[in-house]
Amino acid sequence: MKQTALCTVLLLQGAVAYAAGTDAPGAFTQPSEHYLLQFAKPGEKLFVYERYDAKGALIRRDAATLIAPVKVPSATERIINGVAYRLRGLAACPKPIITYKTQQWDCTKATQDYEEAIYNERASVVLCKTLVLQSTMGEPDAVSCFSLVGAGNANDPYSVAYDDDEMVFFGMAAIGRNKDGKSLRPDLEHSAELGGQFQE
Repeated sequence: MKQTALCTVLLLQGAVAYAAGTDAPGAFTQPSEHYLLQFAKPGEKLFVYERYDAKGALIRRDAATLIAPVKVPSATERIINGVAYRLRGLAACPKPIITYKTQQWDCTKATQDYEEAIYNERASVVLCKTLVLQSTMGEPDAVSCFSLVGAGNANDPYSVAYDDDEMVFFGMAAIGRNKDGKSLRPDLEHSAELGGQFQE
């Protein structure tokens, strides 16, 4: 029953994400599958990196072939083409043990299991967005990441996997707070609330 409810919630999330997706570049919006498809190349896995200014305007876009599998050291760290990134406004593994696949898992191992399937098995395009205009040596850019998954057919249609949202929903990451206690990711609070019931 719990697993059925989880599947239902995930399907609903996907439907909402589909409706909310946009075909235009935007710093604070989830892209649609159509937006990600413009970068897809047959037989290649692509990494697209977009930099936005504080007003949300696209300043720079880089695209490159993924030359190695994406590494996931923790729930908030990603290593893509040898460069480290961290998910914006999130803290990794608030609980060391979480419920995953209806069993108790080490949080980091559950994250790695989940992300291996998304990034390295199903994704054809990975898009990360940042508000960092100039990277600082030794400091990972704060990003939000999305993956185009699916084969694009009736049995496996394209959809967009939203990394930040999924980490929060599955209890693999917690939303950070500023010194005044305000949420650093108010856009993810609903996912945290929905996912929390499966960790009780």
